[in-house]
Amino acid sequence: MIIIATPVLIFIFGLLIGSFLNVCIFRIPLKKTIVKGRSYCPSCNSPIPWYCNIPLFSYIFLKGRCRNCKEKISLIYPTVELLNAVLYLLIWKVYGLTVPAIFFAALFSILVIISFIDFKYQIIPDGLVLTILILGVANGIYQTTVLNVPWYNWVVGFFAASVPLLILGLIFPEGMGGGDIKLMAATGLFIGWKLILLSLFIGALYGGIVSIFVILVKKGSLKTALPFGPMLSLGIVTCVLTGNQLLSWYLSIFL
Repeated sequence: MIIIATPVLIFIFGLLIGSFLNVCIFRIPLKKTIVKGRSYCPSCNSPIPWYCNIPLFSYIFLKGRCRNCKEKISLIYPTVELLNAVLYLLIWKVYGLTVPAIFFAALFSILVIISFIDFKYQIIPDGLVLTILILGVANGIYQTTVLNVPWYNWVVGFFAASVPLLILGLIFPEGMGGGDIKLMAATGLFIGWKLILLSLFIGALYGGIVSIFVILVKKGSLKTALPFGPMLSLGIVTCVLTGNQLLSWYLSIFL
């Protein structure tokens, strides 16, 4: 019974946090507070009652429309909630109910916010990067003192991916944003130099695949602007969940 209840509770908790992430995604770019004020319909500005604001299920029951004005509710809202819940389940599957799992859950939620904001506005707010940095320091202290992971793993991680991106940004100033560089620096401190370098490689690979899709299917061009933050975030998520296995597989080829 406990085995069944645990993933269900984690999924529900992920949905609830995902609902808050939607508030952050909507309000942070508009420089509005995320700690107070009721949710409201962006079409008619009417307050949303609690029974119409149940994560994921309200969207289904309301058939994707506002209860008051009947305007369509953006598919982003249930997508963010479901995505966050699934990510939490994946973290639990890999790390169990542990302290590192809590840190990674917080990291993944922030990356979800960053990805959706960057996708729409092509910006990565400094406040979100600073939050990752603070969590990275806390995670580094825990892993160094409790799990005996060498401290330089985190310090080198701060520079391992961010410095190459900084150099690339200096050479091609229009191709690399400062937010991407700061994101990789803060996350490198969080997950260490091995995983952040692998995240950069995989993120670039995802970016290349999306670029090819845009060119071939969406009739874009090499000059089509694509936000890199979501690709980097996806690379980070991939490496946190499977990075050690990928590194072991890669090294086994040569050793």
